[in-house]
Parts: sequence; C-alpha cells; structure tokens
Amino acid sequence: MGSYVDVDSVRRTCGITSETTISDADIGDIIAECEPQIEKFYNTVFTPKEILETRDGDGTNRMILRRNPVLRVSDLYIDGTQEDTANLSVYKESGKIVLTEDATSSIFKYGTKKIVIKYTFGWLEDSSTSTTTDAASEDGSSVALSVASESGFSEDDWVEISGMDGNVEVAQISSIGTGELTVDNLYYDHVSGSNVILLEVNQVFKKLMNYACAISIVARIVGQSYTDIVGYGMGEFNVQKGEPYTQWRETALQLTRERDRIMERIKPRPAVM
Repeated sequence: MGSYVDVDSVRRTCGITSETTISDADIGDIIAECEPQIEKFYNTVFTPKEILETRDGDGTNRMILRRNPVLRVSDLYIDGTQEDTANLSVYKESGKIVLTEDATSSIFKYGTKKIVIKYTFGWLEDSSTSTTTDAASEDGSSVALSVASESGFSEDDWVEISGMDGNVEVAQISSIGTGELTVDNLYYDHVSGSNVILLEVNQVFKKLMNYACAISIVARIVGQSYTDIVGYGMGEFNVQKGEPYTQWRETALQLTRERDRIMERIKPRPAVM
C-alpha cells in the first residue's frame, strides 16, 4: 500500500484528460498533498502504522489506546516489566485492550508513564479475497502459513487471521510461495482452518480522495487562467470571449457536493488525548 489514488483515476474523476491543461507531475503533487489531509481529517491512517505510546496507569485491567482501529499490539511494558501480548484482548474498532486472567500483571499499575505500548493502527476493510490455513501455526516472526490458495495475495499486503480458537490478529505478508503465505509476525497461535482475509483501503475513501484531488485541480486551472487572453481588438472592432467560469464553477460545484456527501456519511475516528 502507499498512495491510494493515481493520476489516471483523478483525471477520470474531474474529466480533464489533457496534459497541456495540467501535467501528470502536477497532479502527482496534488495527490501527495491531498491524501495526508484526508487521513488527518479522519484521525487515522489507511496504510497501517506502528507507534509507541506511553501512558499513565489507572489501576484497572483495561485501557483505551489513543489511536484506532487497533490492528495489533506488538509490545507491552507495565511498570518496567514486559507482558506477553498474547495475554491481551484487543478490541479493534474501539482501541480497547484488556488484560486476561493469564497476564503477569492483573492491572495497569497506577503511576505516571507506567505503561509503554507499541501497536499498529489503521483503517482497513475486509476484501473479497480470502483463504484458509491447512495447518496450525505458532506465534513468532517470519511465520509461514500453509494455505489452501495464495491467489489474490501479494507481498506487503495486510491480512487478518482468525479461527475457532478465538484468536484474531493482523499481519503483513513478507513473501509468497506455492500454497504458502509468510507473514512478518504472529503474536498468537492459530488453529488449522483459520480464515485469512486480505485487507484493503475502503473504496469509499479512495473515491473521496479522488474528489478532493479533482477539486484542487479545478482550483489550480482557474487560478492559472489569469494570463489567458480574454479579448481581441482591431481598431474600433472589439471581441470579448470571456473566461469559462460557468463550466469550471459547475464542475467544482458537483465535485464539492459529492465530496461533502461522503464526508457527512463517514465520521472521523475518535481519539484519546
């Protein structure tokens, strides 16, 4: 994953296909500016990101992490002692983590900056691509999952693994072989027959980014039209052709309506500050 939209998709959205009107390079720059703004507005990222969070302990066995959705917790220290992350229940959407009965510490101990957590968050959706494992797998790094089919998966893709043992986690594919997907890390054991689902950026967000970029392109074209020749004179004869603002105004209006319609339907992620 990386850039969510490309030059071709943005051109299709705004209908401006001529590179003489605006170059591919300029559209690429606009994409690079718009995409982070959408992520910032929604208070999340669409490519999973690992962060380190230092928190005060509150004496309970649960905590709400600052960013979400939480895809996985890779490391946890409570008052200087490392806790096995397998002893955590992670609630993806809310960002809540709960210490289980098997945890070394039964609570997040009271005190300033007593808790240090490393976790990965990002807003991804289940895709239609999935498979199942043919054998049980154990926690560890660079784990090869034996799967019924590797079709539709690629290196660097993110997948969610879940099974009847109740263990659910997200991992990133590092390599692919025949009937095999190797993932970067597993923090839980998984039973044979576990589901492996490819995660992807929600298509609605890609559409939103296309609209945001298209609006910026229209604004750019209108702004640079100040040098256009809008009239001709020859003696007493004058012709004014005017600026094509009616066309651009309608284009911008339609794009803005679609952008706002999407943003009204999907609310930003909550954050704990």
